[in-house]
Amino acid sequence: MAYTPITKLEKFSGKEDDAQTWINDVTKAIITNNWNDARALQAISYFLQNAKPQTFDAFKLEFLRYFSNSNSINCLANIFTTIKQEDTEAVTTYLEYFHQNLCQIQAIDANYFTTAQILNQFICVLCSITCTRNFELAELEANHT
Repeated sequence: MAYTPITKLEKFSGKEDDAQTWINDVTKAIITNNWNDARALQAISYFLQNAKPQTFDAFKLEFLRYFSNSNSINCLANIFTTIKQEDTEAVTTYLEYFHQNLCQIQAIDANYFTTAQILNQFICVLCSITCTRNFELAELEANHT
């Protein structure tokens, strides 16, 4: 029986299409269709004949670097500066998401954020996580005494 993907991909022209939107659509298709890296790369190569990346993450960074515009990087920067760890999210999951977003921005423009801005964002989020968790612990202890 022939394989039919749950989520289908549209071709990317590189003209009117937004690079970040297309990458987001590809990422959704990978998750929805439960594709591994090899299958994802096979699907992508159909839409971009010259793409020969080793991993999807490598492809994504190269693709965004080549096709992104100022609107794309501003959108990524907005996501990066508003990243918050979810209450039930593991710190390692959050840190991976933080790092992936930072890598996407730096792939497009390595000088978009200064090192100080990156560290400040990282520390602010970690501090808010720690403060929130400490407050919750103090509240639990107060309720049990």
